[in-house]
Amino acid sequence: MVSTHGRTAQPFSAVLMIGCTVWLLDGAAAVISAYARNGVPPDRVFKYISSALMGMPAFSGGPAVILLGIFLHFLVALGWGALFFFAYPRLRFLQGNKWLVGCLYGLFVWVMMSLVIVPLTQVPQAKFNLQSAIVGWVIHILCVGLPIVLITQGWYRRKWGMAK
Repeated sequence: MVSTHGRTAQPFSAVLMIGCTVWLLDGAAAVISAYARNGVPPDRVFKYISSALMGMPAFSGGPAVILLGIFLHFLVALGWGALFFFAYPRLRFLQGNKWLVGCLYGLFVWVMMSLVIVPLTQVPQAKFNLQSAIVGWVIHILCVGLPIVLITQGWYRRKWGMAK
């Protein structure tokens, strides 16, 4: 994240990098998981995300609804990345073991999305399923928590001159 002028890149660039990384990894994992487990095509995954705003009509929508879902997924990924990035220098416990913090942050995001945020939307509510929850935990650890923590920690170490 060092520019050609030797200055550290702006925080916005780092947050954008985190958001794009998580958006791509988590989006790919959601699409692959939905298809592998239930035969759900990719467009339906993003229509499901659009249903947060649109409710059930999203499922009969076309390309615009799919693009809305892709955009909403990006905003969510960007938001979770920004939250951690800006909390990192302020909360000492976030600076601990990167693997543990990454796993815990991934689980935190899953809990907040599944039990707080999604229920406040128009997304059709499903009954709790332990197998689906475990898949969600693994995806959120590997594709959300760990990338956010690793990229954030790397950026701050370079900024603070602690690169290894």
